[in-house]
Amino acid sequence: MIKQNLIFINQPFRNRSEVISFIASKADEANLLTDQHEFIKTVLRRESEISTSIGYAIAIPHGKTDAVKEAFIAYATVKKPFEWDSDTKDRVKAIFLIGVPKKNTDKLHLKAISEVSKKLINDEFRKKLFDCETNEDAFSLLNSINREF
Repeated sequence: MIKQNLIFINQPFRNRSEVISFIASKADEANLLTDQHEFIKTVLRRESEISTSIGYAIAIPHGKTDAVKEAFIAYATVKKPFEWDSDTKDRVKAIFLIGVPKKNTDKLHLKAISEVSKKLINDEFRKKLFDCETNEDAFSLLNSINREF
């Protein structure tokens, strides 16, 4: 589910809308979406319900919609941490964006969130991930999550 072409290290994003829109455009270019705008709308709607900032300077926004053709997990880090939302005031520097088709997925988005979260609880894994300087380094580390699917 984690795609190497959807890993973006040290980006200049300043807010969650920029991150989500950028990654959605890249997922669309990778032919993973049928409707980029519907996917963005779904993710932002989910964000409006409750923040996906989980602490540790990480957010895991996600969307389950028919606009997703193939499930994916994207990962991005930012040059300068920013406030994810005004409710929690959490500052975020790493974002996992999860897209899952609405049909025939049997809670796949929950499994994806769970697998990512299990890795991120580990301080050593998280430090190694934050220290990655290239997309390739990050993919090499994150690829272990793919084995769980």
